[in-house]
Amino acid sequence: MTVLPHGSWPSPLSPAALTAATRTLDEVRVDGDDTYWLESRPWEGGRVALVRHAGVTGEVEDVVGEGVNVRSRVHEYGGGAYAVRSGVVVVTTLPDLRVHVVEDGGLRAITPEGGFRYGGLVLGDGFVLAVREDHSGEGEPVNTLVQLALDGDNADGGRLLWEGTDFVSRAALSGDGTQVAVVTWDHPNMPWDTTTLRRAALTDEGPLEWSVVAGDDEVSVGQPRFAPDGSLWFASDESGWWNLKRHNGSETVALHSMPADLITPQWVLGMSDFTLLADGRALVHWWANEAGHLGILDPGSGDITELDVDGVQFDHLQAIGEEVALRVGTLSELPFIVRGPVGGDLTTLRRSRDEGLDPAYASTAQPWTWTNGEGLEAHGVFLPPTSPDATGPEGELPPLLVLAHGGPTSRTEAGLQLARAFWTTRGFAVLDVNYSGSTGYGRDYRNRLRGRWGVVDNDDIISGARSLAEAGLVDGGRLAIRGGSAGGYAVLRALTTSDAFAAGASYFGVADLQALATDTHKFESRYLDQMVGPYPEAKDTYVDRSPIHHLDSVQGAVLLLQGGIDEVVPPAQAETMAAAMRAAGQDVDLVLYPDEGHGFRAASAIEDSLSRELAFYGRVFGFTPA
Repeated sequence: MTVLPHGSWPSPLSPAALTAATRTLDEVRVDGDDTYWLESRPWEGGRVALVRHAGVTGEVEDVVGEGVNVRSRVHEYGGGAYAVRSGVVVVTTLPDLRVHVVEDGGLRAITPEGGFRYGGLVLGDGFVLAVREDHSGEGEPVNTLVQLALDGDNADGGRLLWEGTDFVSRAALSGDGTQVAVVTWDHPNMPWDTTTLRRAALTDEGPLEWSVVAGDDEVSVGQPRFAPDGSLWFASDESGWWNLKRHNGSETVALHSMPADLITPQWVLGMSDFTLLADGRALVHWWANEAGHLGILDPGSGDITELDVDGVQFDHLQAIGEEVALRVGTLSELPFIVRGPVGGDLTTLRRSRDEGLDPAYASTAQPWTWTNGEGLEAHGVFLPPTSPDATGPEGELPPLLVLAHGGPTSRTEAGLQLARAFWTTRGFAVLDVNYSGSTGYGRDYRNRLRGRWGVVDNDDIISGARSLAEAGLVDGGRLAIRGGSAGGYAVLRALTTSDAFAAGASYFGVADLQALATDTHKFESRYLDQMVGPYPEAKDTYVDRSPIHHLDSVQGAVLLLQGGIDEVVPPAQAETMAAAMRAAGQDVDLVLYPDEGHGFRAASAIEDSLSRELAFYGRVFGFTPA
């Protein structure tokens, strides 16, 4: 083992290695013996392919032709871009945004060209339900639930089933196609704030008669599912935690009581955090001690029995007959798709990466909890530097890289992530923070950000980094922070409010809260009402918490990495901040990727940004990258 300065260790993970053969697996679905999923491929410019594993032959193949990009742009973040039922497959694609039926590997469009976007697709017998977003008029786009005929052109955009609310979720359809349910919400709420669950009999013609099943002020309900007996299952956080309930047509009952979240926030329209089994039970997942858990819920007793499945991350849960399919991640392996009998041996169908990372290079994520400046507990996972080839000089503590996830209601998982191993194999320690507002700790933890975005989360991040330095695990003089989107805001906020960090890398981060409040897409256009305050009434607060107005307080070097076609955080924010910092003689570098949006997808952008970021830390901390 060679003694080398931290940061300069040789690593098996080059920037190209993170993209060359690594797929992002998403939206698992089952249809008879077959299993489907989406995979994003950086080496194809970030194209999302629809893939099928044929249960009879074991063959894995693309369902649609080369170059077809299966994505939705409803709510900008999309989701539910395909559906499958009894061998019939429908997709929505970029750039045309139309819905197509897949026939012999080709596409037959069933929606017209124009200002409509579709997502959250659900197949019935001869029709598909979809969330439709109409961008053809003035002002905000209009979201509705529509029914599209599979054998028509749906020239009018589809039969209207629900309208009148600002937002609509992916619908649930009963097995016999006679019942439909949908979750809706209105400004200024987000789907994890206040939502309403409705159900109706799905008739052949005329308006549907909807009834309210659940939802109240300050109650978030989501992910409805119809059971074979016609009852409607869904998650509700009325107890303070997203637990499961069931509506039998006349009354609603809680199926269990558990201090854990069983679903995640609805940022996209294709989520499936629990699934119903043929015997009346449910396959569920939750988090405890920073790790994911998988189990079976018995609605009769309310008990949840944990399954003995190796993993710390479980999502995209599906069931058919006596089998389940899902995505699993472990401490030493990237997420992979499995299928098999309930409680039995599961067969791996697809891996994120064909060649795994040697476990000797995989740093083991450790739960890390600390107390912030307000006396509140905050959480995250700590990963020490790990390599079989190199070690740091005696007495030298490693630099720390703090990761701030996006959302900000998202969460970090304990499972292996190459984006973290890229750093730990080079001699960095990593703290991935589930700051206040993150999912998995109940509604109260999420609501800590109410009116306090940029305050309590900022405290969590700074105090978390310092807690590791105080514990003697990292070099307190070499702390850096990186993040994207809301995580990018966390980077810039930390650099303008403290001297904790010597460097920060912001990927498409928010620099100007006023600009975000007045120049962003519909889904998030009122998000800041909850996290900062109504605009313009709370203008002074927006200015106070916007990094762009505190450039004289920047401590440390700044790297800004920005997509040129980002509609969530427009590039003008990064450009304005970089120009002002340069004028003030501060250490800043801006890299603009003209063809990237909110989240880099192309291999070229991912690789270039990582190379620049590594060189940036080397310059600031005084090491030469291997």
